[in-house]
Amino acid sequence: MNILAAVALIAILVFIHEFGHYIVAKMCGVHVKIFSLGYGQRVVGFVHNGTDYRISLLPFGGYVLMAGADPFGYGDEDDDLLDDPSRAFMRRPVWQRFLIIAAGPAMNLVLPIVVFTTLFMAGEPQPAPVVGSLSQGSPAQEAGMQAGDTLVEIDGQAVSTWRGMGAALSALGLGTHTIVIEREEARIPLSVTLEPDDAGSIGISFLRPASIVGVDDPASPAGAAGVQTGDLVLEVNGADVADFLALEEALSAVGDTATLTVQSANARKRTVELVRSDWRPHTNGVIDSPAQDWGLLPATIFVANVGETAQDAGIEVFSGCRPGPAPPPTPALENGILDGDRYFRLDGVPIADWTDVTSTVAATMQGEGADATARPMTVELIRDGGLVTLEITPKVIRDTNLTGEYYYRPILGTVRGGDWVEGPSIRQYYPFGVAVRRATEETIQVSGLIVTRLGQLITGEAAVDKSLGGPVEIVRQASTAAEKGVFSWARLMALLSISLGIVNLVPVPVLDGGQILFFLMEAIRGRPVSHTLRERAQQLGVLFLVALMMMVLVFDIHRLFEG
Repeated sequence: MNILAAVALIAILVFIHEFGHYIVAKMCGVHVKIFSLGYGQRVVGFVHNGTDYRISLLPFGGYVLMAGADPFGYGDEDDDLLDDPSRAFMRRPVWQRFLIIAAGPAMNLVLPIVVFTTLFMAGEPQPAPVVGSLSQGSPAQEAGMQAGDTLVEIDGQAVSTWRGMGAALSALGLGTHTIVIEREEARIPLSVTLEPDDAGSIGISFLRPASIVGVDDPASPAGAAGVQTGDLVLEVNGADVADFLALEEALSAVGDTATLTVQSANARKRTVELVRSDWRPHTNGVIDSPAQDWGLLPATIFVANVGETAQDAGIEVFSGCRPGPAPPPTPALENGILDGDRYFRLDGVPIADWTDVTSTVAATMQGEGADATARPMTVELIRDGGLVTLEITPKVIRDTNLTGEYYYRPILGTVRGGDWVEGPSIRQYYPFGVAVRRATEETIQVSGLIVTRLGQLITGEAAVDKSLGGPVEIVRQASTAAEKGVFSWARLMALLSISLGIVNLVPVPVLDGGQILFFLMEAIRGRPVSHTLRERAQQLGVLFLVALMMMVLVFDIHRLFEG
């Protein structure tokens, strides 16, 4: 992992937060004793005007120590060390103390506006409006759109980015619309009809299957050559392939033989030669490609592995150190789905993408919430070149989405193979005024989502382990973002800055929000909160934060080993 990228990100966030406290404290005449990036032993630094500017040993955090600001003191501890005792923090008017403490989170909320504005003006990388995959039965698929098509117009409105295309599509009403696509340098108008259930979506994604392949018949040219499900195709006849669409394009240009460089799951590379034969693939009417003629399919419609158990909705498998009731087996395991099977049809719906699997299984759900059930469905699989038909009743479980919010859905209990990759991207440049407006809107939108999620954590509507992350998770995310480029890294920094600002405003003692609450109470009462109450609250706050950090660390380590 890129540790330096994570340390730099954390250092910037901490510096901005603490600089907010520092600069407002200076403006209010409060003496700042220490400005530290990191905790623990002082490593390097300098002293200027009585302030020790230092970098400390532990890089994850930082602090500003002001005279008379001991959270467990009375506020007069530094009186004999100051030429002017009024420069002690607790001796300043309550409104100044309020501003000093609030300045830290405020700076964290201002930073994203600056970062987003800079990114938008410098050219924000955005997906190009190129179709990577389509859902079966979607308006786009029924209109004849194909993976690889580029959308250029929607009802006469030109589109140049995926974001712009999405905005134009969301504004469409029900009925038939004209979408112009570009295919092989020719512009083709398509009539796309939106029904009430489509909700402004035509069923396309900019993500496309990676060149990780699945082989459903050992008698196919790919199977005979030794290609296995899960192999990553790197080259076709010496030409690099970046994704499954590129693989199909490369195979469409070969003759009766094709030389592939593949990499297995254990990272071993090898060269295989495919030779055409009279073999014919099992076709479900929706996959008709040069790759399938060789026995190669995207691994995203194959079963990577079958889960052994399905956790009951909302019931943990283990409670403390005592095991709870054994969770029931997954429907897939009970009914004989095997690793390596290819989904062919579900309830008669041909499967060309994993979204077809999830949407078809989701359609079996009857009712809502914890009382929901699922109806039986027909599952058709290709296994070793033969068709296998099963009748399976999915199981409804309580799951979490990508942001940790709980919801109920039916499952078969299989994990897909393969992966998706992003398609081509372009840069979108914005003038200063537009960039500031968009940056402000995005900051407000993200802030609203974080506040909503905090409320859901309190009410139990979201999973704590899927919603919170600590230093290990930040390192992991920063490392991944740094590998994608400076724009992804800077965007992550802006998002984490918003989180840091809002979380620090939570009214928990020790956090800035807890101090702000004390000062508001002091302003209303006309006198400070008693030292005893403040001390007890601070102690509870410390215990709460230590417990929270330990819990988050466990979540981080679990996610790290989970991948």
